[in-house]
Amino acid sequence: MVRWGSRAARERDLARLAELIDRSSVAPVARARLESADPALVALARAIDRRLDSEAEREAARRAADERFREQLAALSHDIRTPLAGAQGYLQLAERATDEAERSRYLARAAERLGAMRALTDDLFAYARAADPSWEPELVPCDLADIVAGALAARYEAFAARGWEPDVRLEEAACVLAAPDELERVVANLLDNALAHGSGAPHVRMAGPALTVENPMGPDAAARLDPARLTERFYQGDPSRAGQGTGLGLAVARALAESMGGTLSVGVVAGEHPTFSARLELRPAP
Repeated sequence: MVRWGSRAARERDLARLAELIDRSSVAPVARARLESADPALVALARAIDRRLDSEAEREAARRAADERFREQLAALSHDIRTPLAGAQGYLQLAERATDEAERSRYLARAAERLGAMRALTDDLFAYARAADPSWEPELVPCDLADIVAGALAARYEAFAARGWEPDVRLEEAACVLAAPDELERVVANLLDNALAHGSGAPHVRMAGPALTVENPMGPDAAARLDPARLTERFYQGDPSRAGQGTGLGLAVARALAESMGGTLSVGVVAGEHPTFSARLELRPAP
């Protein structure tokens, strides 16, 4: 250590500090670690250390986000190609079929694959629009109970095919401030999520301007989920479900809810009988 107040020592310490800072541009995780008898220089070095640590954390988070986004794009590309390839295959079979009934069956299956493709592109468009900060939906008073009842009725056959009877409790005259089409999409996505990932009939509850949809899940399916990422774009907790959706359903629902001044919170209650829960809260209409 040098004597306090030594100009030569301070210049030496400053040169050493500059050298350490230059090194940090090559190795972002490097730290200043300056030893000096000058407390002002030590404080400066520690401040630089904190800044370097902060920049290193941001860089690590950015790289992780970039890697995750690349993985998501790869999965999305697969999800888009799968129904297209299926439709193309069935159309080729239909073209070669000599039996009219067989040909009709192939065409019907091709139409199913194209319908899946349409659903994927609809999800992408809905998310892009909802995530656009310049987009402002036109909000009007909406009957939340009526919209939920309509969405449930539209999925009656899907629930019946699984042998499920949703447990529903709605309130009358629950008027919320929302964009009708967007609210319908949010409710539909929550129910479709229950159909796609639930292991039993959902529980649908209303309390004022809030809607809760809960459904049981299998322990294995619940264990694969990262609760913090459930509303993340393209997130699919089960990689084996590739080709069965974009992983945008909850992301779209959350983005639309927030665009209407509401919130959507989701989570999984772990345990022997795990439960997925989604709670939509909107503003009451004046």
